[in-house]
Amino acid sequence: MGKNLRFGNDELDVLALTPDAKTLVIVEVRSTMDRRRIPEQTIGSKKRAAMLRLAKQLQGEAKKYNCTLRMDLITVRLYEKKPIIEHFQGILKLSMMRKFA
Repeated sequence: MGKNLRFGNDELDVLALTPDAKTLVIVEVRSTMDRRRIPEQTIGSKKRAAMLRLAKQLQGEAKKYNCTLRMDLITVRLYEKKPIIEHFQGILKLSMMRKFA
């Protein structure tokens, strides 16, 4: 597993395996220091398309190890004394993509 991995022109922030080794997880990390910005709303159509391309590329690896593939988001708000960290699981429905069934 790893972080800041490049696949062609696309980069993923974190690639992880769940503790039960049944799910390969692509994790996008978004942070902000601006109280007016909501980090989970900063994923635009270009980033969403890149995330789906990454998922398609990693589909074979997941199948090779008999894993499912999931896309998560971790947000970090840095404007408080202590950072506020949230984890959103399954942010993109990969089962609706072609080749994911």
